[in-house]
Amino acid sequence: MKKQILLLFCSLFGLSAFAQYNEVGAMLGGANYMGDLSNQKMSNAHYHGMFGLFARHNANKRFSVKASLLKGMISGKDANSINAAQRERNLSFRTHLTELAVTGEMNLSEYNIRDGKGSVPYIFTGLAVTRFNPQAEIRGAWHDLQPLHTEGKRYMRNTLAIPFGLGIRFNVSYKLNIGLEFGARLTSTDYLDDVSTYYPDVAGMARGDVSNNDWYMFGGLTVSVNLTDKYGLDFDKKYDVFKEHLKKAANEKKAKKQLEKSKYKQQRLPFWKKNKMQPVVKKRTEKTTTK
Repeated sequence: MKKQILLLFCSLFGLSAFAQYNEVGAMLGGANYMGDLSNQKMSNAHYHGMFGLFARHNANKRFSVKASLLKGMISGKDANSINAAQRERNLSFRTHLTELAVTGEMNLSEYNIRDGKGSVPYIFTGLAVTRFNPQAEIRGAWHDLQPLHTEGKRYMRNTLAIPFGLGIRFNVSYKLNIGLEFGARLTSTDYLDDVSTYYPDVAGMARGDVSNNDWYMFGGLTVSVNLTDKYGLDFDKKYDVFKEHLKKAANEKKAKKQLEKSKYKQQRLPFWKKNKMQPVVKKRTEKTTTK
Protein backbone atom coordinates (compact mmCIF):
# COMPACT_ATOMS: atom_id res chain seq x y z
CA MET A 1 0.00 0.00 0.00
CA LYS A 2 2.80 2.44 0.91
CA LYS A 3 4.50 1.75 -2.41
CA GLN A 4 1.28 2.47 -4.31
CA ILE A 5 0.72 5.74 -2.46
CA LEU A 6 4.31 6.81 -3.16
CA LEU A 7 3.85 6.01 -6.87
CA LEU A 8 0.58 7.96 -6.91
CA PHE A 9 2.16 11.04 -5.37
CA CYS A 10 5.08 10.91 -7.80
CA SER A 11 2.59 10.81 -10.68
CA LEU A 12 0.66 13.74 -9.22
CA PHE A 13 3.71 15.93 -8.93
CA GLY A 14 4.79 15.04 -12.45
CA LEU A 15 1.40 15.95 -13.86
CA SER A 16 1.02 19.13 -11.82
CA ALA A 17 4.33 20.53 -13.09
CA PHE A 18 2.38 21.85 -16.06
CA ALA A 19 -0.94 22.37 -14.28
CA GLN A 20 -2.76 25.63 -14.73
CA TYR A 21 -4.42 27.41 -11.86
CA ASN A 22 -6.27 30.65 -11.18
CA GLU A 23 -6.19 33.21 -8.41
CA VAL A 24 -8.24 36.22 -7.33
CA GLY A 25 -7.09 39.15 -5.26
CA ALA A 26 -7.13 42.81 -4.34
CA MET A 27 -4.69 45.69 -4.62
CA LEU A 28 -4.33 48.68 -2.31
CA GLY A 29 -1.83 51.49 -2.78
CA GLY A 30 -1.18 54.92 -4.21
CA ALA A 31 -1.63 56.88 -7.45
CA ASN A 32 0.20 59.77 -9.09
CA TYR A 33 0.44 61.44 -12.48
CA MET A 34 2.77 63.23 -14.90
CA GLY A 35 1.42 66.01 -17.10
CA ASP A 36 1.06 69.73 -17.69
CA LEU A 37 0.29 70.53 -14.06
CA SER A 38 3.22 68.55 -12.63
CA ASN A 39 6.10 69.75 -14.86
CA GLN A 40 5.94 66.35 -16.65
CA LYS A 41 7.14 64.51 -13.54
CA MET A 42 5.61 62.98 -10.42
CA SER A 43 5.00 65.43 -7.59
CA ASN A 44 5.49 64.39 -3.97
CA ALA A 45 2.62 66.70 -3.04
CA HIS A 46 0.05 64.79 -5.10
CA TYR A 47 -0.07 61.14 -4.03
CA HIS A 48 -3.56 59.72 -3.62
CA GLY A 49 -5.05 56.34 -2.80
CA MET A 50 -6.02 53.58 -5.22
CA PHE A 51 -7.65 50.15 -4.84
CA GLY A 52 -9.00 47.41 -7.04
CA LEU A 53 -9.69 43.76 -7.75
CA PHE A 54 -8.00 41.35 -10.13
CA ALA A 55 -8.10 37.78 -11.41
CA ARG A 56 -4.99 36.01 -12.65
CA HIS A 57 -4.68 32.89 -14.82
CA ASN A 58 -1.33 31.20 -14.39
CA ALA A 59 -0.84 29.46 -17.73
CA ASN A 60 2.54 27.96 -16.88
CA LYS A 61 5.61 28.61 -14.74
CA ARG A 62 6.65 31.62 -16.81
CA PHE A 63 3.51 33.32 -18.09
CA SER A 64 0.28 34.64 -16.55
CA VAL A 65 -2.66 36.70 -17.79
CA LYS A 66 -4.39 39.15 -15.45
CA ALA A 67 -7.67 41.06 -15.71
CA SER A 68 -8.09 43.95 -13.29
CA LEU A 69 -10.49 46.71 -12.31
CA LEU A 70 -8.71 49.55 -10.50
CA LYS A 71 -9.87 52.91 -9.16
CA GLY A 72 -7.82 55.85 -7.97
CA MET A 73 -7.44 59.62 -7.98
CA ILE A 74 -4.79 61.95 -9.41
CA SER A 75 -4.35 65.71 -9.08
CA GLY A 76 -2.04 68.63 -9.86
CA LYS A 77 -1.63 72.27 -8.89
CA ASP A 78 0.45 75.08 -10.38
CA ALA A 79 0.87 76.60 -6.92
CA ASN A 80 3.29 73.78 -6.06
CA SER A 81 5.55 74.45 -9.08
CA ILE A 82 9.09 75.85 -8.75
CA ASN A 83 8.49 77.69 -12.06
CA ALA A 84 7.26 81.27 -11.55
CA ALA A 85 5.41 81.39 -14.89
CA GLN A 86 3.57 78.19 -14.06
CA ARG A 87 2.59 79.49 -10.62
CA GLU A 88 1.20 82.60 -12.33
CA ARG A 89 -0.95 80.39 -14.59
CA ASN A 90 -2.57 79.16 -11.34
CA LEU A 91 -4.45 76.09 -12.68
CA SER A 92 -5.36 73.02 -10.64
CA PHE A 93 -7.36 69.83 -11.11
CA ARG A 94 -8.31 66.44 -9.76
CA THR A 95 -9.78 63.43 -11.54
CA HIS A 96 -11.05 60.06 -10.43
CA LEU A 97 -9.81 57.21 -12.63
CA THR A 98 -11.49 53.88 -13.33
CA GLU A 99 -9.26 51.44 -15.20
CA LEU A 100 -10.23 48.13 -16.79
CA ALA A 101 -7.10 46.32 -17.98
CA VAL A 102 -5.84 43.02 -19.35
CA THR A 103 -2.11 42.44 -18.93
CA GLY A 104 0.36 39.68 -19.61
CA GLU A 105 2.93 38.90 -16.90
CA MET A 106 6.28 37.17 -17.40
CA ASN A 107 8.06 35.71 -14.40
CA LEU A 108 11.80 36.34 -14.44
CA SER A 109 12.33 32.85 -13.03
CA GLU A 110 10.17 29.73 -13.14
CA TYR A 111 7.46 29.85 -10.52
CA ASN A 112 4.70 27.55 -9.36
CA ILE A 113 3.00 27.36 -5.96
CA ARG A 114 3.88 23.65 -5.76
CA ASP A 115 7.60 24.22 -6.36
CA GLY A 116 8.15 25.55 -2.86
CA LYS A 117 9.65 28.85 -4.08
CA GLY A 118 9.12 31.79 -1.77
CA SER A 119 9.01 34.66 -4.26
CA VAL A 120 9.41 35.67 -7.90
CA PRO A 121 9.90 39.03 -9.68
CA TYR A 122 7.85 39.68 -12.82
CA ILE A 123 7.30 42.27 -15.52
CA PHE A 124 4.01 43.08 -17.22
CA THR A 125 2.39 45.01 -20.04
CA GLY A 126 -0.99 45.07 -21.73
CA LEU A 127 -3.92 47.27 -22.69
CA ALA A 128 -6.36 49.29 -20.59
CA VAL A 129 -9.46 51.44 -21.02
CA THR A 130 -9.61 54.29 -18.51
CA ARG A 131 -12.49 56.57 -17.57
CA PHE A 132 -11.54 60.02 -16.24
CA ASN A 133 -13.33 63.27 -15.38
CA PRO A 134 -11.14 66.32 -14.63
CA GLN A 135 -12.56 68.78 -12.09
CA ALA A 136 -11.49 72.11 -10.60
CA GLU A 137 -12.38 73.60 -7.24
CA ILE A 138 -14.03 77.03 -7.33
CA ARG A 139 -15.14 78.64 -4.07
CA GLY A 140 -15.25 75.35 -2.22
CA ALA A 141 -17.20 73.41 -4.87
CA TRP A 142 -15.86 70.99 -7.50
CA HIS A 143 -16.91 71.55 -11.12
CA ASP A 144 -16.53 69.22 -14.13
CA LEU A 145 -14.19 70.81 -16.67
CA GLN A 146 -14.84 68.78 -19.82
CA PRO A 147 -18.31 70.33 -20.53
CA LEU A 148 -16.81 73.84 -20.21
CA HIS A 149 -14.45 73.38 -23.22
CA THR A 150 -11.74 75.41 -21.48
CA GLU A 151 -9.54 75.26 -24.59
CA GLY A 152 -12.38 75.48 -27.09
CA LYS A 153 -11.97 71.77 -27.90
CA ARG A 154 -14.05 68.68 -27.31
CA TYR A 155 -12.42 65.53 -25.92
CA MET A 156 -13.62 62.17 -24.74
CA ARG A 157 -13.50 61.19 -21.07
CA ASN A 158 -12.37 57.68 -22.01
CA THR A 159 -8.85 56.88 -23.10
CA LEU A 160 -6.80 53.87 -24.11
CA ALA A 161 -3.70 53.31 -22.02
CA ILE A 162 -0.69 51.00 -22.11
CA PRO A 163 0.14 49.75 -18.63
CA PHE A 164 3.62 48.37 -17.99
CA GLY A 165 5.77 47.84 -14.94
CA LEU A 166 7.20 45.30 -12.55
CA GLY A 167 6.34 43.51 -9.35
CA ILE A 168 7.27 40.75 -6.98
CA ARG A 169 4.98 38.21 -5.35
CA PHE A 170 5.55 36.04 -2.32
CA ASN A 171 3.92 32.63 -1.90
CA VAL A 172 2.86 32.45 1.76
CA SER A 173 1.14 29.09 1.32
CA TYR A 174 -0.43 27.10 -1.52
CA LYS A 175 -3.56 29.21 -0.93
CA LEU A 176 -2.23 32.72 -0.18
CA ASN A 177 0.09 35.17 -1.96
CA ILE A 178 1.17 38.72 -1.16
CA GLY A 179 3.09 41.05 -3.46
CA LEU A 180 4.24 44.50 -4.42
CA GLU A 181 3.56 46.04 -7.84
CA PHE A 182 4.31 49.34 -9.57
CA GLY A 183 3.11 50.29 -13.03
CA ALA A 184 3.01 53.35 -15.28
CA ARG A 185 0.26 54.04 -17.81
CA LEU A 186 0.93 55.86 -21.06
CA THR A 187 -2.42 57.24 -22.18
CA SER A 188 -3.69 58.33 -25.59
CA THR A 189 -4.94 61.68 -24.26
CA ASP A 190 -3.41 64.95 -23.04
CA TYR A 191 -6.54 65.89 -21.12
CA LEU A 192 -6.38 63.95 -17.85
CA ASP A 193 -5.71 67.39 -16.34
CA ASP A 194 -7.86 69.35 -18.86
CA VAL A 195 -4.72 71.19 -20.04
CA SER A 196 -3.11 70.64 -23.46
CA THR A 197 -3.01 73.39 -26.11
CA TYR A 198 -3.94 77.12 -26.14
CA TYR A 199 -6.25 79.56 -24.40
CA PRO A 200 -9.39 79.92 -26.55
CA ASP A 201 -9.67 83.69 -26.10
CA VAL A 202 -5.99 84.65 -26.39
CA ALA A 203 -4.56 84.15 -29.90
CA GLY A 204 -1.56 81.86 -29.86
CA MET A 205 -0.96 81.91 -26.11
CA ALA A 206 0.03 78.44 -24.90
CA ARG A 207 -1.96 76.97 -22.02
CA GLY A 208 -0.19 73.60 -21.97
CA ASP A 209 2.36 71.40 -23.72
CA VAL A 210 0.67 69.64 -26.63
CA SER A 211 3.77 67.55 -27.41
CA ASN A 212 3.31 65.18 -24.42
CA ASN A 213 0.36 62.99 -23.53
CA ASP A 214 -0.47 62.50 -19.85
CA TRP A 215 0.69 59.58 -17.72
CA TYR A 216 -0.59 58.10 -14.49
CA MET A 217 0.90 55.55 -12.11
CA PHE A 218 -0.56 52.91 -9.81
CA GLY A 219 1.45 51.01 -7.22
CA GLY A 220 0.89 49.14 -3.99
CA LEU A 221 0.35 45.91 -2.11
CA THR A 222 -1.43 42.90 -3.62
CA VAL A 223 -3.07 40.01 -1.77
CA SER A 224 -4.45 37.02 -3.66
CA VAL A 225 -5.91 33.57 -3.04
CA ASN A 226 -5.09 30.56 -5.25
CA LEU A 227 -8.23 28.79 -6.51
CA THR A 228 -6.67 25.34 -6.46
CA ASP A 229 -5.88 22.55 -4.06
CA LYS A 230 -2.36 21.61 -3.00
CA TYR A 231 -1.88 19.46 -6.10
CA GLY A 232 -3.45 21.76 -8.69
CA LEU A 233 -6.25 19.36 -9.59
CA ASP A 234 -9.33 21.49 -8.97
CA PHE A 235 -9.77 22.78 -12.52
CA ASP A 236 -9.03 19.65 -14.54
CA LYS A 237 -11.65 16.88 -14.60
CA LYS A 238 -9.21 14.32 -16.00
CA TYR A 239 -7.49 14.27 -12.59
CA ASP A 240 -10.69 13.35 -10.69
CA VAL A 241 -9.49 9.75 -10.37
CA PHE A 242 -6.44 10.93 -8.45
CA LYS A 243 -8.60 13.04 -6.16
CA GLU A 244 -10.67 9.95 -5.32
CA HIS A 245 -7.48 8.08 -4.37
CA LEU A 246 -6.48 10.97 -2.13
CA LYS A 247 -9.90 10.92 -0.41
CA LYS A 248 -9.64 7.17 0.11
CA ALA A 249 -6.19 7.48 1.64
CA ALA A 250 -7.44 10.27 3.92
CA ASN A 251 -10.41 8.14 5.06
CA GLU A 252 -8.11 5.20 5.81
CA LYS A 253 -5.83 7.45 7.85
CA LYS A 254 -8.84 8.84 9.75
CA ALA A 255 -10.14 5.33 10.45
CA LYS A 256 -6.76 4.21 11.74
CA LYS A 257 -6.53 7.23 14.03
CA GLN A 258 -10.04 6.60 15.41
CA LEU A 259 -9.20 2.92 16.01
CA GLU A 260 -6.05 3.82 17.93
CA LYS A 261 -8.02 6.34 19.98
CA SER A 262 -10.71 3.78 20.78
CA LYS A 263 -8.11 1.19 21.79
CA TYR A 264 -6.46 3.70 24.09
CA LYS A 265 -9.81 4.52 25.74
CA GLN A 266 -10.60 0.81 26.04
CA GLN A 267 -7.29 0.11 27.80
CA ARG A 268 -8.19 2.64 30.47
CA LEU A 269 -11.64 1.13 31.15
CA PRO A 270 -12.30 -1.31 34.01
CA PHE A 271 -12.13 -4.93 32.84
CA TRP A 272 -15.93 -5.45 33.13
CA LYS A 273 -16.58 -2.69 30.56
CA LYS A 274 -13.97 -3.73 27.99
CA ASN A 275 -16.03 -6.63 26.62
CA LYS A 276 -19.03 -4.32 26.11
CA MET A 277 -16.94 -1.75 24.17
CA GLN A 278 -15.37 -4.15 21.65
CA PRO A 279 -18.47 -4.53 19.37
CA VAL A 280 -18.97 -0.71 19.36
CA VAL A 281 -15.35 -0.04 18.36
CA LYS A 282 -15.53 -2.65 15.58
CA LYS A 283 -18.79 -1.19 14.22
CA ARG A 284 -17.42 2.40 14.17
CA THR A 285 -14.24 1.32 12.42
CA GLU A 286 -16.13 -0.60 9.67
CA LYS A 287 -18.46 2.37 9.09
CA THR A 288 -15.58 4.88 8.71
CA THR A 289 -13.59 2.63 6.36
CA THR A 290 -16.52 2.08 3.98
CA LYS A 291 -17.09 5.84 3.45
